[in-house]
Amino acid sequence: MQSRWLVLLALIAGIGAHPAFASRYVPSADGTEVTDAQTGLIWRRCTEGMVWDGQTCTGTPLNIVHSSAEALAKREAKASKKAWRLPSIKELKSLQVPDRPGELVEPAAFPGTPEMWFWSVFIDKPGVIDAFNLYFGYHTAKLGDGRDNPYGAVRLVRSGHPTRAKRK
Repeated sequence: MQSRWLVLLALIAGIGAHPAFASRYVPSADGTEVTDAQTGLIWRRCTEGMVWDGQTCTGTPLNIVHSSAEALAKREAKASKKAWRLPSIKELKSLQVPDRPGELVEPAAFPGTPEMWFWSVFIDKPGVIDAFNLYFGYHTAKLGDGRDNPYGAVRLVRSGHPTRAKRK
C-alpha cells in the first residue's frame, strides 16, 4: 500500500515538472547545447568555465571583463567553426523564467546557472557606448559601465534555424 502512495505522489509531483522545458528547449545529442524553439537561438547549456557532465553543469563559472568575454566568444567561434557570440540584452532576457519566482532560468535547460551578472554584446549608439549585463538573481537588467560592475559571466549563443520560432 505504501508503494502505491509513493508512486501516486511521484506522478503528481511530475505533472508540472518543467513543462516549459519539454516544449521550448531542445538539448543537442551530446547535451552541451540547447535550442530555444521560441526564438530559434542555440545556447551553450553551461555558463562558460563550467562543463556539461551528462547530468548538470559543473565547475567554476568565469567572471571576466567585457573585452575578455568578447575575445572568448571569438576564440570559441573559431575553434568550433560555429558562430558563437555574446547575446544581446533582449536575448539574455528571453531566458528568464517570469512565471516561477525563485528560478533564474529554466533549470532543466540551464542547470547550475550561477547568480551572477551575464555580459551581453557591446553596443555603440549615439550617447551610449557600453555593454549591458543582466543579473539573473534579481531579474533586472543593468547598464554596466565598468566602474561599479566590471566583471561578468558569459553564456554564448548562436543563431539557429527556427522551425517553430515565434515572430513578434
